[in-house]
Amino acid sequence: MPVLHLLLRYTQALIAQVPVMPGAFNQVILNILVNAAHAIGEVVADAPLVKGKITLSTRKIGDIVEIRIQDTGGGIPENIRDRIFDPFFTTKIVGIGTGQGLAIAHDVIVKKHRGSISVESQDGIGTTFIVRLPLKLEETAVAA
Repeated sequence: MPVLHLLLRYTQALIAQVPVMPGAFNQVILNILVNAAHAIGEVVADAPLVKGKITLSTRKIGDIVEIRIQDTGGGIPENIRDRIFDPFFTTKIVGIGTGQGLAIAHDVIVKKHRGSISVESQDGIGTTFIVRLPLKLEETAVAA
């Protein structure tokens, strides 16, 4: 029995025109989705009839494309939100996480794609990661 629903909302058809390094970008999305699934798993573990939800949405804002990945997990406590992109920082038990996923995501989006990644979270409600990418990527960014 699935413990979550994945909802995709594409508000702009231009998402396919965003210049990205496919392998690195796919790893970013995968890292965020895996974290979302883990967060939901922790919430629904004690409530077998409850299902979590991950919503992935996109939109174009001027020369930027915004990708939002929202989950209904337990949220990220406010006192650690400023550390989640630090290398080796993890809240997971030993053997589950290395603390590299979000650090790599930040590096790929900010350094290699000249974009931004941020987080909004509410304890007990869920978390939204916001990735913003420029529609025009400089050659120097790809080589970085």
